[in-house]
Amino acid sequence: MANPILGSILAGVFAKAMRGRAKAGPYAGAPGAAGSGGLGDLLGGMLGRGRPMGSPGGALAGNKGMLIAMLLPFAMQWVQRNGGVGAVLDRFRQKGYTKQAQSWLSTDQNTDVDETAINDVVGLEELSRLSRQLGVPEEEVARGFAEILPEMADKLSPDGNLPPEADDALDGGLAELERELNRMQTSITA
Repeated sequence: MANPILGSILAGVFAKAMRGRAKAGPYAGAPGAAGSGGLGDLLGGMLGRGRPMGSPGGALAGNKGMLIAMLLPFAMQWVQRNGGVGAVLDRFRQKGYTKQAQSWLSTDQNTDVDETAINDVVGLEELSRLSRQLGVPEEEVARGFAEILPEMADKLSPDGNLPPEADDALDGGLAELERELNRMQTSITA
């Protein structure tokens, strides 16, 4: 996998979303890590690839993994539009979520945020726009962001500090994710 940080973010979010049904290694795609087949295998697992369409957990079943896979590029774009990971962490701090933001940078366990925090930081207008665009309720968009944003900050700061190249890794990851999702969409419709 060309971008191990992206795989790590996906694996972490997926593992949390599936509540332990998947295990994330230090980097997805690394030997011994879950999804060691790369980004396509990890996304395929999130989207239910390999299961009949419409079956429980299949791509049309509306499972949590599919929602996370759909939201991840939007969350990454939102972070980019709002000044990068450091600026987004500052927004959480300014809105009163300092404890949570600091936990995402630490090497300890992440402190969760709820939909209220996401409404405060991301904004109801943005959540509403994404809800309409994706065809899912605003609450689901907020819950997805509440899982993705902490994991993103955590994986981009593996030693407890946000390195200067974190936003570059996020940019490269977004481009790779968009290529893989387009490739998967083409193979599904073919």
